[in-house]
Amino acid sequence: MSDGNFNRALLPKSELSAGIRAGKAQMRTKAEQAFLETIDHFLPNLSAEKRQEMKEEFMNHMRGK
Repeated sequence: MSDGNFNRALLPKSELSAGIRAGKAQMRTKAEQAFLETIDHFLPNLSAEKRQEMKEEFMNHMRGK
């Protein structure tokens, strides 16, 4: 008889949630790359420090912070 605990191995795997997480990570990577390419195109003389600061700010917006 069960005492309220269950074995998680007996539950069906959630392929959907794993796929969604993987897709989100992939899209964040693509967005970051597109942002950096856009900066390089429109602001080619931008300093490395400012470029990094802008990238971090963009990624914070992507994460919803």
